Amino acid sequence: MKVTHGGNRELIAKKIGVSEDQLVDFSANINPLGLSSRLKQVITDAVAEVIYYPNPQYPELRAAIGSHFNLPSSDVFVGNGAVQMIFDTATALQSKHALVLAPTFGEYERSLTRAGAAVSHFELKPENDFQVPVHDLLAHLEVHPDIDLVCLCNPNNPSGQVVKPVDVQQLADYCLGHDVWLILDEAFMDLIDHDSLSYAGLMKPTDPVIILRSATKFFAIPGLRLGFALTRNERLKQCLVDAQEPWSVNTMAARFGEHMYEDTDYIDRTYDWLTAEKPYLYQALKTITYLTVYPSVTNYYLLKSTIPKLREKLWQQGIMIRDCSDYVALSPDYYRVAVRGHNENMQLIAALHSLA
Repeated sequence: MKVTHGGNRELIAKKIGVSEDQLVDFSANINPLGLSSRLKQVITDAVAEVIYYPNPQYPELRAAIGSHFNLPSSDVFVGNGAVQMIFDTATALQSKHALVLAPTFGEYERSLTRAGAAVSHFELKPENDFQVPVHDLLAHLEVHPDIDLVCLCNPNNPSGQVVKPVDVQQLADYCLGHDVWLILDEAFMDLIDHDSLSYAGLMKPTDPVIILRSATKFFAIPGLRLGFALTRNERLKQCLVDAQEPWSVNTMAARFGEHMYEDTDYIDRTYDWLTAEKPYLYQALKTITYLTVYPSVTNYYLLKSTIPKLREKLWQQGIMIRDCSDYVALSPDYYRVAVRGHNENMQLIAALHSLA
């Protein structure tokens, strides 16, 4: 299957004949505060180390991440972005029949299929705001006992809906009792109020659960690439050890990750921005008469438009949004927009109003 992604400013700029700096990118869900000046210095200082191989065990990086989540470093695995962790996990677990949500991030299905799994879909309903009904999901698993892996994007991309920890625990308990692996992708979890709905603090050693995380979105480093996984399950750890390639994180990304959670000023400013701009954008989008706006817990919103080719029309005003037609179960009239800074959010709203 072919999966497309947001954030390709170079491609869109060439397509419409403008420079990249003339585009405002709402198609990628990246922190608009940009790169922290403190962490930029960490990257700069690490340049001198690129003449040496990094330690393939990444002890300092894994210890720093583990400390943030109150886990030992042995429970932490690192990679070149969350997508690498998705593919490593799919390779490690060797599922025969996996279940993914629809709609959801397309790389789960691509990675699982590449690893040899048959993939089926649990379809979410627009009339329920694309929420994940855990009771129905468990009932689906009961009547499909050959499913040996469930992949849950939480909060889900592109819908922004979240399964609360108590319900994740119910799903994890089911998986434990039925020999099913559970992949929890929490790539956008830290862009909910202070990471308050993560399952990381509830994981038990018996849970057949792996949590995938990304530093890309919160810390605005899509060009640097750093992702990681958390698991307390010893069998799963050994599977990952066997599947991962050495030197999966470059030196600059590793040093960045060792210090990212120390930058509390940047973290606090990020939550200040999110607290102000997320509700502003939601209410402003709801004033656009041709849009259906779905609620979200994180830094993006799923939209449905009655105006065709909305993405292309916004290109002409220098604005990029995410076309969601490549998501399973979504038609070409669905789009996703990120929450950005206030002036940019106002620019988006003005452009949308101009098309009414």
